[in-house]
Amino acid sequence: MAQSNVVTDVGVAAGGLGTAVAAATVQFNKAAIMPNLIQMVAAPSGTNTVKFPVYTKHDPTHADYGVDEQASGAEETIANLTSIETTAISCEVLRRAIRAEISDLSAHGNADALLVNAGLQLGNDVARKFDVEVCALLDDFANGVGHDDGMNFNLFMDAIATLEANDAPRPYAAVLHPQQVYGSQGISTEFGSIAAVNASNGAFSGMTGTAEAQFMGAGFVTNLAGVSIHTTTAVVTGGTGRKEGAMFSKTALGAGYIDFGGGNFIQMASEREEAYAKTTLVANAYYAAAELVDVYGCEIDTEIS
Repeated sequence: MAQSNVVTDVGVAAGGLGTAVAAATVQFNKAAIMPNLIQMVAAPSGTNTVKFPVYTKHDPTHADYGVDEQASGAEETIANLTSIETTAISCEVLRRAIRAEISDLSAHGNADALLVNAGLQLGNDVARKFDVEVCALLDDFANGVGHDDGMNFNLFMDAIATLEANDAPRPYAAVLHPQQVYGSQGISTEFGSIAAVNASNGAFSGMTGTAEAQFMGAGFVTNLAGVSIHTTTAVVTGGTGRKEGAMFSKTALGAGYIDFGGGNFIQMASEREEAYAKTTLVANAYYAAAELVDVYGCEIDTEIS
């Protein structure tokens, strides 16, 4: 049975009725990737809007309003006057919510802690929604690499070069679709003997460094060329056979949110409806995300098939 907008009664939650012979398997979405990679600022009490001040970049070499190079013996010459310009990126925090209605009989009859697992799944849904919304912003970066190629080390380094050329502050994070990292079109083709089999550039062939050891041993890479690697299927789907991940500085994107305690932007609540013999579980989140500095990000648009 597929997900739908009906009350969770014994006909819907039938998997754990009677005698449970194994632990329940809750199908979670991979979520909560993005909050740690961007600027997260809690909305202060009394307002539902977070403003991110962004300072205009200066050109220190400009003859009229850059750093003045004064001649010998002329240090009393007045310095060039320059403006300190700022703009505000506003994020109005708005509600995202989902609920489940669990009948008392289904909660009692299921031996797999139905109410607990339902709460976990609703919270996961909201966390995933946050990732999907923020990943959509990655597609808006003006700078990009790839388009008609599979993922490879050269493209990865081109993305770093793009950020460095725009003075994007480190650290950098790369958020990619799993098939941009693994598989016949992923950066995994660059590692060791796999490179020879797939006739790729073989950028890591024969290397014994951390990245090579991580991939060949643990099966994943956490850091490459100083960039943290994160995979999620929440990235945007581009043209046929393409995924649109990105590499970016932490200050490229920001999100305002309501803090429910400890930096948590997800709230779980429940209420009883005695007349209907059911419990309603609600997952709430209040947030809004926005691009702050466009050139601090670089889209990575590559083929995956």
